[in-house]
Amino acid sequence: MNNLVTVIINGQPVEVEKRSYSFQEVITLAFGSYDDSQKSYTMVSTRKNDDGDKHKISYSLGDQIKMKDGMRINVDSTNRS
Repeated sequence: MNNLVTVIINGQPVEVEKRSYSFQEVITLAFGSYDDSQKSYTMVSTRKNDDGDKHKISYSLGDQIKMKDGMRINVDSTNRS
């Protein structure tokens, strides 16, 4: 049984285990590291439900993200001032 799924993070396909990931783990997948002392992060996922309708979810620190095949995740970072 294959426990890997392909998700699209910031436009790039990434193969990951099919499991829940913490907000920080997804940030690390997107940028290679997580540093909330200097940066602020936002994350939105989009995927189609069984009816073909797009479903958007915003995530924040403390959330768990269940990775599903074909899921699209956009992660942004901004410098804290």
